[in-house]
Amino acid sequence: MLYPEGKKNKRNIGEKSVQMIEEGLNLPRGSMDGIAGAGTTIPDEIEYVGKVRLGAVPVVGEAALGVDGMIQMEEHPAGWLQIYSADPNAYGLRVRGDSMHPRIQSGEFVVIEPGTRVQSGDEVFVRTTDGHNMIKVMTKMRDGAFQLSSINNDHRPITLQQTEIDKMEYVSAIIKATRFVATADVSEE
Repeated sequence: MLYPEGKKNKRNIGEKSVQMIEEGLNLPRGSMDGIAGAGTTIPDEIEYVGKVRLGAVPVVGEAALGVDGMIQMEEHPAGWLQIYSADPNAYGLRVRGDSMHPRIQSGEFVVIEPGTRVQSGDEVFVRTTDGHNMIKVMTKMRDGAFQLSSINNDHRPITLQQTEIDKMEYVSAIIKATRFVATADVSEE
């Protein structure tokens, strides 16, 4: 029974052996194979080991969506979004304006995950080397150039060379304002 995998004459543990082990250890019948028998009880409570991750992404500022999808940013700690992100560097921005309407409504938040790889078709936060900020859809990438489109068809796509982009980060979520908790409302526990 204890032979390594693939060794000749290896056998699985049989029913009689399982029954003898269960009886010898005073275990309820079926406890070794996961079948809950009449004598098996399931606890009513769950005990957590460690800390449960409730999810909180810091909001680092506010972005006003403007002409051509450019946004003006005010960077200041504002609070937290009640959402979990596996990216430890994730952050949120409150969005004002309507250049990404109807996809992103004024007053909603976006969660940005710098550690997630961007692919064509993804919504992205872009900061250009000359300091412009925008939220766009990265629609094409060719010969070191990126085509960035708006959801709002009133704004034409723009093309930027890779050398013109300071950072391009993945927008993982659009969050309603009800998921925002101001810093002043967070208890110190």
